[in-house]
Amino acid sequence: MSSKGNNGNIDFTIYREYIHDIPPPINSNIYKLKYIKHVDFILSFATEVYVHGKGTGNFFPTWNLDVFDIEWVKKVKETIPHARVIISIGGVGSEFPFNPIDKHIWIYRAIESIKWIVRDLYHNLIDGIDIHYDVIKSSEDEFSFSIGEVIRKLKYEIDLSINVVSIAPNERFQSYYLNLYLQNKDIIDLVDFEFYNLKPRTLEQLLELYKKLVHEYSLTIVLPIISSHPEHIIIEFIRYLLKSKLLHGIVVWDDNNSTDGSTNSFSLENVLQDI
Repeated sequence: MSSKGNNGNIDFTIYREYIHDIPPPINSNIYKLKYIKHVDFILSFATEVYVHGKGTGNFFPTWNLDVFDIEWVKKVKETIPHARVIISIGGVGSEFPFNPIDKHIWIYRAIESIKWIVRDLYHNLIDGIDIHYDVIKSSEDEFSFSIGEVIRKLKYEIDLSINVVSIAPNERFQSYYLNLYLQNKDIIDLVDFEFYNLKPRTLEQLLELYKKLVHEYSLTIVLPIISSHPEHIIIEFIRYLLKSKLLHGIVVWDDNNSTDGSTNSFSLENVLQDI
């Protein structure tokens, strides 16, 4: 990244989107906005095999491989020259915790299985790795050490195409991710914080949290993850950050398959045009 942190006069240049089953329309106008320099499609998730609740480190894709195959990746990059395809490691909910059976075995298997996904399935066309464990059952030090070893090895592997690493903290396990970041500042490029599942907050409280995160992750870029059907207060929060030039970009969590009945679909393009 050419600039770090979220302080000062910031231009909006990054758009990221989690995808799993339904391919996004790659001819969407949002990807064509001239000031967006990075469009990241995050394939979610590469999940590990569990034995009696313990993670083995053997990761496999859970996204639709018939849809998101190597030809899809090629088409994305041909259509959107500034697009990057990212693999998200982990999972959502207590069914997919970070809970390694043995940290050294876990590290070795994680590195090898992720290499297999990147090299064998996608012929080294994957641009980055995202760490997204919603539940962690290890100590902070074990999480930081194990994940740190994996992302460091993958990013610096000469034969791999990995050049961007992001982490996705949530409110409950923020201290774990902060410890991971502090131990690995030199290799973590983006911090995508989960704003989409926070407890109810006022605009002032959301801004206070955002400023706190920017301070804690001071040498990297902090991006809010929001739902594709966000609450009104979250839309106002994003509008404020954009108007105040405090936002590098945004991450959209696609909940189109959710059954909560939400209909407040978010159009970032419309919000940007309003500013």
